[in-house]
Amino acid sequence: MPIAGKPRQSRLLRLAASGVAAALMATRLFASETDPAEDLLASLHPDYREFITAVRPLPEGAGARASIYMVLVRTGATDATAHASAPFAGLGARNDILYDPAVFRSDRSVAWLQLLLDHEYFHARHLAGRTTIPLPARAGPDRERHWFEAAAWGWSVEQARVGRYQGLRESEFREALDRYGDHLRALRPAGSFAPVSMPAAALLPAAPAPQAGSGPAAAIR
Repeated sequence: MPIAGKPRQSRLLRLAASGVAAALMATRLFASETDPAEDLLASLHPDYREFITAVRPLPEGAGARASIYMVLVRTGATDATAHASAPFAGLGARNDILYDPAVFRSDRSVAWLQLLLDHEYFHARHLAGRTTIPLPARAGPDRERHWFEAAAWGWSVEQARVGRYQGLRESEFREALDRYGDHLRALRPAGSFAPVSMPAAALLPAAPAPQAGSGPAAAIR
C-alpha cells in the first residue's frame, strides 16, 4: 500500500504503473488461451490445484447484480448466489472460484486482484481442513458465514501487512481491514462489546475435518 510521506510524483508513477498492469490483465482476459485470474493465482500459490478445480469468469453483469468480486462455489456450479452452489467442506475438498471479469477492467491495482484471489484460496484451504482455523460446527448459516469470512479476511489483512501484495493501495487495504472488522463484530455475543479475536491462520495441517462432500458450507465470498 502507499506509504505516508512518499513524494507525490512517486505515488502517481506507481498508480499509473498499476493501472497499466491492470489494463494488460484485462486484455489477457479476452486474448489469452488461459484464464488470467488463474494465472495470477498460480503465481501466488503453485499448489492451488490441490484445493481449487477451476477459476472461471461469471457472465458479464452477474458479479454486479450479485454484489460480489469473487466467490467460492462447488465444482461446476455457475450460479454465484444459489444455495445449491455452496462449496464442499472436508478433507480433500476441492471447489471452484467464480469472479467478476469487470474487476479486471477496473482501476483497482493488480495487488488488489492478488488479495482477492488469495482470499478465495484461503477459503478453499480452510474448507479442506488445511489451516489452523477449525471449521464451525452447526453454528447456524449466518454465524458460520461470519466465521468463514473473519478467518479469510484476517488472513488477507495479515498477508497485506507483511507485504505479500506489492503495490496494494491504502484504500484497498482499508477495505479489507473494514470487512475483517465487520465479520469479527458479527461474531460477538448479543449485547457484548468485548472484542473478538480471530488468530492469523497459518497454512499448516489442522485438526481432522469431515470427509469431502459431507455437505455444503455456508456461502463463501
